[in-house]
Amino acid sequence: MRIKIFLLLMGFLLLSHSSLFGYPERDVYVIPIRGVIDLGLSSFVRRVVQEAKEKEAQCIILELETFGGRVDAATEIRDTLFESDINTIAFVNRRAISAGALISLACRHIVMAPGGTIGAATPVVMAPGTTKTQPTDEKTISYVRKEFKATAERNDHPTNLAEAMVDPDVEIKGVIEKGKLLTLTTEEAWKLKLAEHKVSKIGEILTLYGLEDGKVVRASITWSEKLVRFLTHPMVSGLLLTFGLLGIFFELRIPGWGVSGTVGLVCLALFFGAQYMVGLAQWIEPVLFIVGGVLLVLELFVIPGFGIAGVSGVLLIVASLFLSLVKEPLPKTPVDISRR
Repeated sequence: MRIKIFLLLMGFLLLSHSSLFGYPERDVYVIPIRGVIDLGLSSFVRRVVQEAKEKEAQCIILELETFGGRVDAATEIRDTLFESDINTIAFVNRRAISAGALISLACRHIVMAPGGTIGAATPVVMAPGTTKTQPTDEKTISYVRKEFKATAERNDHPTNLAEAMVDPDVEIKGVIEKGKLLTLTTEEAWKLKLAEHKVSKIGEILTLYGLEDGKVVRASITWSEKLVRFLTHPMVSGLLLTFGLLGIFFELRIPGWGVSGTVGLVCLALFFGAQYMVGLAQWIEPVLFIVGGVLLVLELFVIPGFGIAGVSGVLLIVASLFLSLVKEPLPKTPVDISRR
């Protein structure tokens, strides 16, 4: 009997303190979601989630402080989280506005810091001829609304709250009237059971979800990922494209090869390279651009007049730029989900 009791105690100790015998507790990854949500950020999240899967991490905590960003970037992060079997917790510290709200809903659990806010996610586009934004068309609003609802359904979050963050036509009695977008404070989100807990720091989350024994791994963006995020910023990518095209244009008008052509090629290489890194461009886009450029050169310097070669060259160049800038037939601007 004593031997049996001894063996049971030893078995219990082995299970409870396996790290002492070479079986460490699984990691807890913390991923910062700060600033504009762009395709560079989605690539960073994808890399860290893949690393967490390879290390068999027990949980991923996304710490959010963002006013939003691109629809496609947010949905990529959403899909990355859905494709992982790892438990996920969104820590809103202290803002998850617009696209940040979608990422929060994509996590299985949501906790918020005191004084936090979440919501305000109607899609917007740049108003023609101005720097201001305006609500987009009904088709896009409908798509984003259902994207929010489906995401909330997946993780058992209140779907009516998710839809009201996107569409001002959604009315919730006692919460939000028709014609207004839903934005919730920490207290409101907790009372409406969107946020499970109110916490001030990561340590409190570890205690609440039984993760105290896990090793906390704080993910950080690499210099190359920072560079890609910079190069894919809408303003920067626009400048690269402009200077690239102007450089090539002026080079074609000047005999020989000079500075303008070199600058143009470098700008276009940076443009297509950054787009390729974030998945906006594949090998086909630069190939189309090069072939189009060759056809234009032939038309300008070899073939008299302006005919099939020239038209084909222009069409191929336009197609390469379109494919590298647009992934889906929906508006894509720096703030296509944003506060009104």
